[in-house]
Amino acid sequence: MNELLTASLPLAIAVFVTTAMFSVGLDLTVAQILLPLRNKRLMAVSLVANVILVPLVAFGLAGVIPMDGALRTGFLLYAFTAGTEAGPKLVQLARGNAAFAVGLLAVLIATTIVFVPMAVSLVVPDAHIERGKLLLKLLVVVALPMGIGLYLKARHEAFAARLSLVMHRVSTTLLFVVFAQLIVVNFDEILAVQSGALLAGLLLFAIAFAVGYALGGPERADRRALAIMTFVRAGSVSMLIAGQVFAHDPKVLVMATVMTTLSVVLGVLTVVWLRRSAP
Repeated sequence: MNELLTASLPLAIAVFVTTAMFSVGLDLTVAQILLPLRNKRLMAVSLVANVILVPLVAFGLAGVIPMDGALRTGFLLYAFTAGTEAGPKLVQLARGNAAFAVGLLAVLIATTIVFVPMAVSLVVPDAHIERGKLLLKLLVVVALPMGIGLYLKARHEAFAARLSLVMHRVSTTLLFVVFAQLIVVNFDEILAVQSGALLAGLLLFAIAFAVGYALGGPERADRRALAIMTFVRAGSVSMLIAGQVFAHDPKVLVMATVMTTLSVVLGVLTVVWLRRSAP
């Protein structure tokens, strides 16, 4: 049973992200996505928080807190990959600015594709990342379903509204399925990871959330969106890179997986907390 759950985990993550992005697309228009991007101040601080501050915090934590070298690489790899595909869905559930989250996601994904190979090369000079495969994955799992949702919203609004109700239930259910599956599959690995590495991960999440919330500006919905988009990183992308580039050292993938699992756990708990505190 555990072998089946392990083998199906990448597919489960991909299906969840696909349905999540499709449901987000059904609720929005292209104009709604582009409008928040015109806020140059908000976009600037969002990029600074995600591309500069969080990686710097990760470097600082990895330098101060002792951990295995491979775990350190997996920890930094997770911190480098900004732009979680599930972010807009979490923001939506937390009653944040989902339109801004989608627009920011598009910018962060493009930034990650350019930034991560360079960042990994600095940490591990011999590393090589297949950018084409990574880009194809992001296009198929993120851009295509969201684009279909946006098209249906623009051309068949009544149908999109009805379909949205169904897709929200499906994507929310899949979120908890992936959450449970990650815990079951990686339970032993989570327990085996050094306490220092886990402490570094928890501190990174807390600091990244605080940074995003502080820089989000005066609007509560923007603060929630940026906080979630900053602390929950692109775990599936970091796992993909860890499996491809560091296949010779499985501990790198273990740490990226542990960080992804923790991000899902904390993401769900954060959504519950924010929904309860919403006016």
